[in-house]
Amino acid sequence: MRARRPEGDLASFMAHAVRQGGVDFHLHSLYSDGAQTPEELLDQALDHGLWAFSLTDHDSLEGVPLIRRALAQRPQARDLIFIPGVECSARFEDQEVHILGYFDQDQPPAMLAYLKGQARDRFRRNEAMMARLRDLGYPIRAEDLLTYGHARTMPGRVHMALWLVDRGYFDSVEAAFQALLDEGRPAFVYRERRQVEEVAGVIRQSGGLAVLAHPQQYGWCQDPASPQTAEELVRRFSLFKEAGLIGIECFHGEATKEESALMAREAEALAMICTAGSDSHGRPGRHAPMFRA
Repeated sequence: MRARRPEGDLASFMAHAVRQGGVDFHLHSLYSDGAQTPEELLDQALDHGLWAFSLTDHDSLEGVPLIRRALAQRPQARDLIFIPGVECSARFEDQEVHILGYFDQDQPPAMLAYLKGQARDRFRRNEAMMARLRDLGYPIRAEDLLTYGHARTMPGRVHMALWLVDRGYFDSVEAAFQALLDEGRPAFVYRERRQVEEVAGVIRQSGGLAVLAHPQQYGWCQDPASPQTAEELVRRFSLFKEAGLIGIECFHGEATKEESALMAREAEALAMICTAGSDSHGRPGRHAPMFRA
């Protein structure tokens, strides 16, 4: 039996929904570094047969009202369940990790206030990185980044990479990152990351659920069969639970079956929920595609 969306019990709903399948709780639109409008994401979710999904743009809830409006305008979407979400960066043991927040409200005030601060940090970092790119001979301007979205897009390094590719400086986004934009490269500028406890605290203050995104991308599951890998994963997951996270994104679009099985086993042992998300950005070849039912 399909899970219905229970008021006030978002964690139970998401855990049940993931066990049933046909959901995708990690998607990006052009309000951050995705290629699709929120409306296009909704239409794709319908086309893929999903019955529940979430929009989780980086540091932005701007796309959520557009999803709500589009849902109301599409009779075929009347049974489609939408969970507002966001993806935030955080610092954990000298490593950058991503925290997913899921909410009952579309625009939780505490989260919006936090995101305004993150937008200011992103703007300062973008200006500094573009200055470095110009010094290196790449004549990029702030308005160039909006070519890949619109006036309310939250720009970042991906948009710089897209500009570099479109101008013929590199053959791929990955090549642009490796040459210029990755940490330690000539155009990289460090952006201060909040501690996990702070990010999770803001999400909880907003009535939301905090979930660790794609642990396998941090190099924590490289040998899924190793007892040492499992032991270290339990240690890390335990620290995230102590910091206020309630779940782990065990089923990610780029995780192997072995990695997902390991993460799910250790998360469940700690009574943390398992979530599922493709992390689709609407760009074939760079990220996994949206899940299908």
